[in-house]
Amino acid sequence: MALLALVSGTAASAQTAEDVHASERSRFGFGELRRGASGTPTDANAANSEEAKVGQFALPPLFAGSTPPTPEQWGQRRAELVRLVEDNWVGRIPEVVSQFKIVWRKEQVEGRRGATAEQWIGQVIAPDGRMGPTIDAILTFPAKAANTPALIDYTYIWPGGRTPNFGGPPPPDGVAMALSRGFTHVAFRPQMLQADSAAQMQQGVIGLARWPREKTDWGALRAWAWGASQLREEMARDPRINGERISLQGHSRFGKGVLVAAAFDHAFADANVSSSGAGGAKLMRRDFGERWENMASSGAFHWFTPNIMDYARGDRTTANLPIDAHTLIALRAPRPLFITSGVAEKGDAWVDPTGMWQAERAAQPAWLVFGSTVPTAAMPKPGTDDDAKYKLGWYQHTEGHIPWPGYEEFFEHEARFAAP
Repeated sequence: MALLALVSGTAASAQTAEDVHASERSRFGFGELRRGASGTPTDANAANSEEAKVGQFALPPLFAGSTPPTPEQWGQRRAELVRLVEDNWVGRIPEVVSQFKIVWRKEQVEGRRGATAEQWIGQVIAPDGRMGPTIDAILTFPAKAANTPALIDYTYIWPGGRTPNFGGPPPPDGVAMALSRGFTHVAFRPQMLQADSAAQMQQGVIGLARWPREKTDWGALRAWAWGASQLREEMARDPRINGERISLQGHSRFGKGVLVAAAFDHAFADANVSSSGAGGAKLMRRDFGERWENMASSGAFHWFTPNIMDYARGDRTTANLPIDAHTLIALRAPRPLFITSGVAEKGDAWVDPTGMWQAERAAQPAWLVFGSTVPTAAMPKPGTDDDAKYKLGWYQHTEGHIPWPGYEEFFEHEARFAAP
């Protein structure tokens, strides 16, 4: 009987992403949600890919009044916007997380010639002693490293140890590129801290903090960001690293994650947000490519707070959102930020390059508050760096859904705005 109970309990606890999605919809009264857009053009619910069909929309204001605030007033307004972004997009971090302890283990691992590689594993421990997941990264230091800048690169872990193939031209050696510029390269593996699936959400740092989630609790993007900040703090204690020049880089879903991390943690020197699209730097009110309904589906809702589902049901849409992507971007002001994209015709239509550029432009007033110059001309042609030379930078390369054609531009941006 005891064995039967154990087996039954194990079976009952096994959940799919759809199970967790259905449970949260039921608990919070969201009910049935609208379907997301399809990437197949012939489907009845195909995503819009024509600029003429985007339609009109108005964005929520960044400022509380009709005149720009002072830097001090922006600080007050930013606090209000933080709460709106948390409660409607990325979620709040439960208070208990501030009591989590992290025990670090650092071991030298096989590296490349002329460099030193170490694996850093931070064991997360709850106040009651429960052992949680780990913050996991491979750090590759240049020879004789001392006070080096560092790049935390959100790195995929796919089944079987495969690396993702985004198509297009072959990628360069990102580690070698960082080392050649005197950077410590940090392959941060966020999925070790919080799995990229709702089916394993309880087993990650989210579940360690509180399970089931509350209506405005954090999702994976905020959990990954929390881990990146803990890693940054530990790296800053190492004399081989310049704690004031630790930057971020991430592509696609990890582009969303990097944007969230940079928006909430201004101690990061710079951030390369690549092809982040919906739920990242794309204006969600723009009907082009992926939609909010896709974000609220069982395949993506775990990235966000459960409350995102409130805008994918009944007559409630993104028009009811009190924020949009420009709000999330503006939380980074006045710190350096670099947003990149490919071109729609080569495979990046899903992330809506124009919608990301428009969001970046709509966020500019937050940088103007601090006296930063901003571009005012039309959207630059792909492959040109007209907008890349500003603290809030934009660069669109000429390939598809890949990040590396923008790497050189980002290193230049970091050197311009993060270096002393």
